Amino acid sequence: MIEEILKEELVEIYFQPIVSIKTKRIFAFEALTRCVYQGKKISPQLLFNLAKQKKLSLKLDLITRKKAIQKFHSYYLENNDLTLFLNFESSSINKFNLRNNEYCFTKTIQELGIPSKNFMLEIKEDEISNEEALKNFCKVYKKLGFSIALDDFGTGNSTFDRINLIKPDLIKIDKSLFCNIKNNQINKEIVNSISKMCKNIGILVLAEGVEDKDSICIAMKKGINLFQGYYFSQAKSKIDEVDNSNIISKTLDMGDSFRTDIIKGIKRKREVISNYTVLVEKIIDKINRIESSYKVIEKEIKKYENIEAMYLIDEKTSLQVQNTVMKINLNSRFKPTKHGDEHYFKEYYYITQESKKGIFLSQKYISFASGNICKTFAKKFEKENKSYILCIDIAV
Repeated sequence: MIEEILKEELVEIYFQPIVSIKTKRIFAFEALTRCVYQGKKISPQLLFNLAKQKKLSLKLDLITRKKAIQKFHSYYLENNDLTLFLNFESSSINKFNLRNNEYCFTKTIQELGIPSKNFMLEIKEDEISNEEALKNFCKVYKKLGFSIALDDFGTGNSTFDRINLIKPDLIKIDKSLFCNIKNNQINKEIVNSISKMCKNIGILVLAEGVEDKDSICIAMKKGINLFQGYYFSQAKSKIDEVDNSNIISKTLDMGDSFRTDIIKGIKRKREVISNYTVLVEKIIDKINRIESSYKVIEKEIKKYENIEAMYLIDEKTSLQVQNTVMKINLNSRFKPTKHGDEHYFKEYYYITQESKKGIFLSQKYISFASGNICKTFAKKFEKENKSYILCIDIAV
């Protein structure tokens, strides 16, 4: 079967759009292989497995790549800013060396007059065992003007040290990390870390396999602009003007949803700050003398279910005044700060100290006092001709 498919070149290329929310347009296409044999659809996985069994992977790889480039030509003529993402069979990269030319596909590109800068070569680096061959592959094609993308990053056996080896132009974050990301704090942090790292070292980031507004909105909050997935479009044999209009409409709608979500978030944060400002001011009003503050705080903390700790800091010296008051601490590995401990390097100390309003609400973090995820709200106040900062740890 596979021999006949390759002989007759019975594979067809579908394009899945890659969308830029920032520019509100299709940024690129990824070329994906489809096959119908004797009236039946052959899945890409089965097709490539059959080719691998018969040691015909390279031949299938070359045929699909040639067809993809030829198909892309008409789209390029209409918009020469488009990029085509081309996949590479990992086994071909493992065997790559500088002396052979059997993996070369540049002839087709040259004949069609498409610049190499319009191509992104996708690599699944966790499937490539020959690091020297991988390094040479990237070196050769980067020199020719092609861009390199790391596919399915953040899952499987993908490793950060390969980034230094390959020096990719783009990283595609694996779709598994966006599955129900709204309710998965671990995946949120992984996506955030990858995106932040890429931004700091000049690598583009693409969220792959996005299917709903929530995952796209969260990715946008992490600084991601490029998206590929069913929310925008499935892979299609032809992307026409109707498809293009639908995708543009979805980017505009997504932009509006993101803006609305950000504004809601700002309002929520303002409400939280306002509510905790009132709460803390009530506690401060009950502190007549600093030396009796521990008893006041000990009594007040019992009134608020989501507050797990309170402590007082001398604003001038950053030293803690009396021990931290905690409701309960079930984890002996974590210890609350004590009287005399220094808070000089703590964010809630120096930002509150410099703030015009003398207040601060931190991001979420792991509390060294309890081991729980919490936020710290801090407020500066005057008492007995000295400045203090009252901090409350809010369980998240």
